[in-house]
Amino acid sequence: MGESLDALVRRVDEDRWLASRFAPSGVRERLVAIYALTYEIARTSEVVSEAGIGAIRLAWWRDAIADLAAGKSPAHHPTLQALAATGGAATAEQALWNRMIEARAEEFSEAHFSSAEALETYLDATAGGTMRLALNACGAVLEEAVATQAARAWGMLSLVRARRAGSEPACAHDAMASAARGAYEAIRRGAGAAPSAAFPAIGYTALIPAHLRALSRDAPASLQHRQWTLVWASATGRI
Repeated sequence: MGESLDALVRRVDEDRWLASRFAPSGVRERLVAIYALTYEIARTSEVVSEAGIGAIRLAWWRDAIADLAAGKSPAHHPTLQALAATGGAATAEQALWNRMIEARAEEFSEAHFSSAEALETYLDATAGGTMRLALNACGAVLEEAVATQAARAWGMLSLVRARRAGSEPACAHDAMASAARGAYEAIRRGAGAAPSAAFPAIGYTALIPAHLRALSRDAPASLQHRQWTLVWASATGRI
């Protein structure tokens, strides 16, 4: 038997998976489906190197999600079947998925991240789209500016972590790590307590400081520390 979606998300996106544990079971299943699908879309540029082939793969995902939004049976893929089983893809959510897919297509362009504005657009479509889909799954409303800053902070951190794991020098993305820290501190100053219903969708952003400290030590943040951080953040409502 193949790997379950829950096990897949825990392996490839453990922080979001940990935060999803704070949701009721039905919502948790929806979050896992969302995170599994975002992972499948995101890995397109990892499994293919040619832009043309990447475009074909991404178009397949776009069409499959459009079919779900139209009420059609899901394509034969576990992530799509899980999304269908937990609520499908509403028209408004289809737009979020489409922007995410368009942003992933840009990863094949040499002009990717050519400006600060391009980076923000990419982060809003990827990390931001994922967060908004998750908030919808939780039935939670979060102030738009808070959601945007939180998603950008997490997205920048994720880029730094991914590139540190590659061949680029550790100092190459210090500016982006600093920007992630600044965005996180901004939402901490201005957000106040987040709605409890939103926590499973955004709680993982409370782990940004731990990951930034870990980057400075070139050692991963421990699972136990991350778990306790999430418990504290959930209890206080502070991300």
